[in-house]
Amino acid sequence: MSRRLLPFLAVLTSLAATRPASGAVELERAEGGKVVRVVGLDAANLEALRQAKWDAERWAALLAVRLDRDRPTGDDTPAMLGSYTVRDGALRFEPRFPFAIGTRYRAVFNPARLPRPPADTKPLTMRFTDLRLKRTRTVVTQVYPTADRLPENQLKFYLHFSEPMSRGDVYKHISLLDAAGKKVERPFLELDQELWSPDGMRFTLFFDPGRVKRGLKPREEVGPSLIEGKQYTLVIDRDWRDADDVPLRESFRKTFTVGAPDDARPDPKKWKLDAPAAGSTKPLSVRFEKPLDHALLQRMLWVTDAKGRKLAGTIRVSGGETRWQFTPKEAWRAGTYSLVADTRLEDLAGNSIARPFEVDVLRPIPREIKQETIRISFYVGRPF
Repeated sequence: MSRRLLPFLAVLTSLAATRPASGAVELERAEGGKVVRVVGLDAANLEALRQAKWDAERWAALLAVRLDRDRPTGDDTPAMLGSYTVRDGALRFEPRFPFAIGTRYRAVFNPARLPRPPADTKPLTMRFTDLRLKRTRTVVTQVYPTADRLPENQLKFYLHFSEPMSRGDVYKHISLLDAAGKKVERPFLELDQELWSPDGMRFTLFFDPGRVKRGLKPREEVGPSLIEGKQYTLVIDRDWRDADDVPLRESFRKTFTVGAPDDARPDPKKWKLDAPAAGSTKPLSVRFEKPLDHALLQRMLWVTDAKGRKLAGTIRVSGGETRWQFTPKEAWRAGTYSLVADTRLEDLAGNSIARPFEVDVLRPIPREIKQETIRISFYVGRPF
């Protein structure tokens, strides 16, 4: 059947199902295909399962969902992780990560592992494939930093996606091209433990530090990943699949030029604050002397009142990561406030407020800042 003929909502296909002759207990998919349920269990077993404090291994011995690879039921394919609950008269399994589109699964329920096993303990098996169609294809929504000129010792990129992405082998979908369109050899640090945000929608891509820091062997032997004065293009290919196993809608390209290395720490004394008037919810605006790390600006810069209490509100970063705005949840009251910066806040080259990323031995060694935070006071006055 052509996938174009399928509706946008879930089309739940059971490829095969084996059930006891009595038909009293069955395996099924429910809640739009998001969960697997065992229905028809007696009240005593349901109550015992409701109160059970089992570990993941024991739950999986009772009800397990695995990738279906045409192997015997007792194969060693790991069971999917997820939560087990008793609800609406059924045992319910919800996977930690959603079922992937087009992937075959096998659910096996073993009645012999019930708290009160029945006379017939023959396992029940249900095979299924999720054939949902996505309303929209996943895209790269943004890559940070957004500037089109970056320092030679640029440390990392943040790749943002519109939907959660698949994990594993991500580096084969990312390349760096020079001005002639030739691939730069292994410019990035390829980690076994990929650096994803909890929602799977942001990936942190580090340049190989051995080719960023001057004086290290990889840089001396292979050269830096980026060279001042050159132009490069970061390419994310469309074959990268999202968490539903669907390719990206399109590839993504970011072209930029490379400037001189940046070895200077961010200097809060150079930041310019534009305070709002009392009674309004207009944002506090802060301009930096150079671009700072987009992700760190979300959690390493905040506002407190005169008593040191952190204000609730929303943060917006713009201007090529040189402008930070804080809009309070409640209107400003007249008085003194503080902009508080964690001294681990970094610029694009990994220089933090506390210390530079690397030290030039031919120059005076800068004094490290020992305190964990720096406060910049500002006053919110009444409007004239």
